[in-house]
Amino acid sequence: MRLVTVTPAGRRPYLEILANYLLRRRDLIDHHQWWLNTRVPDDVAYIYRLADRYPSFFRVVAKPVGPQDRIGYTIWRYMSECTDAETIYLRLDDDICYMADDAIQQMRDARMARPEPLLILGNIVNNAVCSHFHQRAGLLPNSWGTVANDCMDANGWRSGAFARRLHRRFLKDLAAGRETWWRRAAMPVDGTARFSINAICWRGDDFREIPETRGGEVDEEPFLTADMPRRLGRPNVICTDALFGHYAFLTQRPFLERTSPEILASYRQLSEQAAASPHLPLLEQSYLRVRRAVGVSGWYAEQGFAKAGELYRTGKQFVRGRRAA
Repeated sequence: MRLVTVTPAGRRPYLEILANYLLRRRDLIDHHQWWLNTRVPDDVAYIYRLADRYPSFFRVVAKPVGPQDRIGYTIWRYMSECTDAETIYLRLDDDICYMADDAIQQMRDARMARPEPLLILGNIVNNAVCSHFHQRAGLLPNSWGTVANDCMDANGWRSGAFARRLHRRFLKDLAAGRETWWRRAAMPVDGTARFSINAICWRGDDFREIPETRGGEVDEEPFLTADMPRRLGRPNVICTDALFGHYAFLTQRPFLERTSPEILASYRQLSEQAAASPHLPLLEQSYLRVRRAVGVSGWYAEQGFAKAGELYRTGKQFVRGRRAA
């Protein structure tokens, strides 16, 4: 069976990292599809340049995207066509910022060995459900805030500060040769509950039997991780040996980008090196320290102004209420 990888794309700063990892595994991957899911000209141009540079490996698949279209629904238009009976598909978010050397092979092998689950899910660093199990295994301190077994947990999904601590811990462990620690966590996931689909794998012939592939609007994440596994009686499972890093959810991204630019830079450095080491050159470290200092100051100043404005509006409403009384 051939393996085809796919990505809803995307944002250039993240795609530059992901492309490095994909190109390393051309021995396993038949080809990679970029599902065009952006209207940003620079991002679109970069995606097409990748396909021009590696025409036998990267392919651009484009469908109309309207200004009012919701992301989950537009992505399903692509996924619903991934039904070839002789193909295993691996979908990766565009901001997958780390892959263990054998992560793609582990996903493929798990998919071939286990036909019962609808999806094979990756073991993803910075995914709320995975963070719950990483914390239970002692990899993440409870003092950072408890992460519940919930796809949209307040710490594991929403908090940029939690994501910063998580990435720093993970990068430190990678530098110390402790990647295997993150594979050891038991992950007895509820395979019929919503899960953030940062890295998922399915067989094309399984999707051929889903009526929604023949038309209709579908929000891909709850549909694939909750609705369909329940309907078919085929709970999803996590392959703990398939280790990926996921940069940020939309709720985390503003804080990370403003206050911690060195995190993405470290992941970029990892992706560019055959012998991985997340240590950045000294000049780049100095530049990123300045960016971080400015970003942290600006972030907390904005939060302070926002809080002051909120207190002012609350006080004003209180005074109006007192006068009206």
